[in-house]
Amino acid sequence: VVSTQSTAETEAKLNGCLADIQKWMARNRLKLNAGKTEVMIIKSIYDRVNNPTSIQLFGKMVETSSSARNLGVIFDDKLKMDKHVSHVVRGCMGYLNNLWRIGRTMDKESRVRMVNVFIHSKLDFCNSLLYGIGKSQLKRLQKVQNSAIRYVFNWKKRRGITALSKELHFLPISARIRYKIALLMYNVVHGQTHISSLLFLLYPLPVLCVD
Repeated sequence: VVSTQSTAETEAKLNGCLADIQKWMARNRLKLNAGKTEVMIIKSIYDRVNNPTSIQLFGKMVETSSSARNLGVIFDDKLKMDKHVSHVVRGCMGYLNNLWRIGRTMDKESRVRMVNVFIHSKLDFCNSLLYGIGKSQLKRLQKVQNSAIRYVFNWKKRRGITALSKELHFLPISARIRYKIALLMYNVVHGQTHISSLLFLLYPLPVLCVD
């Protein structure tokens, strides 16, 4: 929602889009559940204008939310992703606490497999959306991975883990985010994903050298 628009213009555009979606879903034998529809107004962190507390949709007043979940990712109205990071950290630490209880019964290879299945799978899920988030949020995610590395080596004390991370071939969180974006763009350029048909690649013109 563009903050420069009036509330009436915003409501008209939203209702028009929802009407088109509702018609498309009806043609495909689907139903749009108006009762579970959430509205979130996204704007810049520098925008000091107060958002409307409710917007009229489907002929009813729907309260605006400060965050909303979409495909397992929690978006907030400032796109700082702090609520999603908190959700990921909380889930990973819960798994780690359970893994510590059975860690002594497994060898190192099994512990690495458990970390990849239960920890890295959550850290890597849609992590390309975390590009550009604050350093404090990245640090929280990195602490989770550090704890997972200590679990693999059965170290409960705080010690340097840079060498251990290299030994396990674990990329740090910031590098994992960049790698995911690079891999996605590689697949797009080489036509290995459905997104390729939606994009047009622009190649720079060759530079001619004139003597």
